Amino acid sequence: MGMAASQARLLSITARLSNNEMEQQSIAYSKQRLSDNSEQINDAYLDALAKTKYQVLTGYNGSDATYADLSYNQLTSFNSVAAGKQYLVQDHTGKVLVNEDIAKAYKQNNGDFNRFLRDLGYTQADIDVTKRQASEDAIHNAWDMYLASVGKSINDYDSQHILDFDFTAFSNESLDGYVTYATAYATDANGTTPLYKDSTGYYRQRHLLEAREVTETENGLTKTNVIVCYQTDEQVGTDTYETLPALDHENKTGVGYNTETGLFSYYNQDKELVETKALYADPDDTLISENPRNYLDADGVSEGKVAYDIYETKKALNFEGSTVAQRELFDYATALTEAYYNNQISASTQNLTYDANIVNYYKNIFNEMRTKGYTTIDDETKLKEADWFVKQLKAGKLQLSYFSTVEKSFVGTSLDSDESIAQKEDSSAMAIAEQVYQNAMDKIERQDKQFDLQLNKLESEHSALSTEYDSVKNIIKKNVEKSFNIFNA
Repeated sequence: MGMAASQARLLSITARLSNNEMEQQSIAYSKQRLSDNSEQINDAYLDALAKTKYQVLTGYNGSDATYADLSYNQLTSFNSVAAGKQYLVQDHTGKVLVNEDIAKAYKQNNGDFNRFLRDLGYTQADIDVTKRQASEDAIHNAWDMYLASVGKSINDYDSQHILDFDFTAFSNESLDGYVTYATAYATDANGTTPLYKDSTGYYRQRHLLEAREVTETENGLTKTNVIVCYQTDEQVGTDTYETLPALDHENKTGVGYNTETGLFSYYNQDKELVETKALYADPDDTLISENPRNYLDADGVSEGKVAYDIYETKKALNFEGSTVAQRELFDYATALTEAYYNNQISASTQNLTYDANIVNYYKNIFNEMRTKGYTTIDDETKLKEADWFVKQLKAGKLQLSYFSTVEKSFVGTSLDSDESIAQKEDSSAMAIAEQVYQNAMDKIERQDKQFDLQLNKLESEHSALSTEYDSVKNIIKKNVEKSFNIFNA
């Protein structure tokens, strides 16, 4: 029985030793995994420390440059980039990406820059309307510059002085919101006659006389005569003309022409014979004059003593150019005229701000929208997000350009080539990574200590079991030897 008990005890100790060694091995594997995890966490931490993000230069604090995260709003807002640099964002089709306010202002005003500005709270009218003479001079100069750019002048608009132009506003008429100029028609015994107007007053336009050679055949003989004639507005461009009577010295009437001197001769109202380079005729008044204009007096009576009833009408002064520069001149002149007449006509003034830099900022955007189209996004909160914006740029879904003061246009640029855009350390990401790293390493250290305690315990247990194993094994050995000695005896 003693030997059997020792055998059983030995088997038990052997099992416990085997189990102890397996537990130690398992814990050793766990410690190895902890070590691997520690390396991974350390690698992730180092990656986070090296992480950067795109930022844009916003200015300087003394000599130190200041940056902000690169979002759409940060990059494209007015004066949000150092030195006032203006950026434009387009989608992959070339359409300008704008926010909803700008898109709405453009759409509602059908490409009218002045009204586009008005809806955004601004105006390009840089005059003080309380200073009447200075304002009128500015309006005059602005219209002169526009008209000259399209090869016209005030004389192309019935010879009116520019201050006879006005702005038809605060009305429901078809010309509401347009710069207009006055023209007039008159009625007399012969019907309706066009009138013109300048700073002197209303007048009829006389027709310029010309000398023509006319070949006639009579009784088989061909001869050439010089006649004096003119063409009405309807006859210009045709071979039809109105002939004036030849010079009659006896009755002191008619008109003559000297082919050698190139001078016309006629009898004026004082019945004096006069020679002149140019003559004009007003057929309704049967009046010949050196003055191309037949002015009406205050009662609507002309030099020829014909009375007219005058009816004034207005016509819109439409844009007649073809370039962006011409359009800008037209819009500027219109803005001055509108500001001048709105203040003059109505006590209710619009609360608009003039700022040359902001006006140019919106003008650059407006011109690009007009030529290239525009687009918006459904979720405008993304315009504030740097991650979204950078991803769109890197994927080629959005494109960058900036306004070049040298080229006077937008020039393409990119994230990695633009001098105002830089990659900077992401301090917030680094702080988060450091916290994650510290927490993870603390957890690993705690687990490692627990594993060490368990190993120490198992080591002690293994040592005790080994000692007991050796002791039981010796007892069994002695019992066996004793048994052999008894049987041998």
